[in-house]
Amino acid sequence: MFSVLIPVGPKPVELARLQDTVDSLRAHEPAEDVRLVLVDDSLTPRPQLAELEWPTPPVVVRTPLWEASTAPDLKSALVAGAMEGLRAAAADAPEFCLKMDTDALVIAPFAEKVRAALAADPTVGMLGSYDRKCTGERRDWEHKGRAIAAASRPVTVRRRSTRFQVPSGFWYKPAALRARARDLTQQALANGYELGAHCLGGAYAVSSALLQRTDLLDWRPWVRTPDVGEDVTVSLAVFAAGLRIRGMVDRDEPFGLAFQGLPADPRWLVENGHSLVHSLKDHRGSSEEELRSWFREHAR
Repeated sequence: MFSVLIPVGPKPVELARLQDTVDSLRAHEPAEDVRLVLVDDSLTPRPQLAELEWPTPPVVVRTPLWEASTAPDLKSALVAGAMEGLRAAAADAPEFCLKMDTDALVIAPFAEKVRAALAADPTVGMLGSYDRKCTGERRDWEHKGRAIAAASRPVTVRRRSTRFQVPSGFWYKPAALRARARDLTQQALANGYELGAHCLGGAYAVSSALLQRTDLLDWRPWVRTPDVGEDVTVSLAVFAAGLRIRGMVDRDEPFGLAFQGLPADPRWLVENGHSLVHSLKDHRGSSEEELRSWFREHAR
């Protein structure tokens, strides 16, 4: 059994995206082998997420920061939700957890390839589009490195801010947040981490070895850290755990991703043997609806 974690944003269109993405998962992997974990990234809870049709009812996680009496910083809330989702997935002790966004799609089986890669090297804690894309283009994460470096610098977080407030049970003084972020970063650097290094967040897989380190899957040190998403914080946690990241973007490997749009023509992605694609929102003049329809016809 493996888990699939999908954060679901607050816009109404996200529910339709979720359904289509889940349908693509069902088309290529046995649903009875998958434990779905959904993050309700909405200020108002949506009970329909728990009613999504699946062999076992999905686990639905509320973003902790939505419990605040005022709306939190959006980036912090998204990081918190995804990391809490990974902790929820860890409770079932899955073989691995695939995290994917609602604007990602499954277009071919991937589980056996992920299992084989993790079994071949127990030091791997994360698989995805890492140092290069499936097109061979090298990735640059220098700006993310600057954001991580800034996480341990002084910040202002006010208990009664109109822009950001954390629940009392989650409150940490800024000095404690800075110290924890600094400690995690130094621990990761000692294990070969490069500041800002990360897999593209549209879809990636994390190993059971990382999921066992729930102490490292903590969103609180990264509250109000500009330009740092959960893909960056989880990647840092991999190195802090003494594990490493492996890219799987070559021909017949799962990940065909880009930050904005698709990395290549949809037909090329199918013919090149990729299993997970992102982002479907727009690609070279094609609408998201057109892209989803094309993949539905040609990859399922």
